[in-house]
Amino acid sequence: MTMPEIVKAMSKLRLALASIEAKEREMEALRRQFRRQLARTRTHAIYGANSLDASLGIMDEVQERLDNVETRRQHLNSIKRRAQEELAALELTNKIEQAKVELKTLKASAGDGNEDRQRIEELEQFIEAQSLRAAEAITGRIDFDGDVNLL
Repeated sequence: MTMPEIVKAMSKLRLALASIEAKEREMEALRRQFRRQLARTRTHAIYGANSLDASLGIMDEVQERLDNVETRRQHLNSIKRRAQEELAALELTNKIEQAKVELKTLKASAGDGNEDRQRIEELEQFIEAQSLRAAEAITGRIDFDGDVNLL
């Protein structure tokens, strides 16, 4: 994947995550609404506004909707986690690609300066270590935490 493709994919994932967060807020509002409806229905049953059978029927319907919201929230959370993992892997890949560009530039223009040699060595170590980490994250063999701060 080229750098522009990585950046484009990261942007798409960030948009997806923003959409997921909006959906989470929407589902949380629904969850609160259904919980309030259950509480009101209990009160109406006690004080005679609804018959016991009607109240139970209403509560069954509201509970079914609440259960559906909870299930959808679980599915949404699994999608969110996967998107976050993908974004973290792409961000790491992007940092690796940036390090490769910097390394190539340094090697092409490097003099005999100790500072340049040290930076080249740091970049080579970073690229090697993080390439393995990115490969493991992409293949799903590790739980990716995304904390890379060399660059």
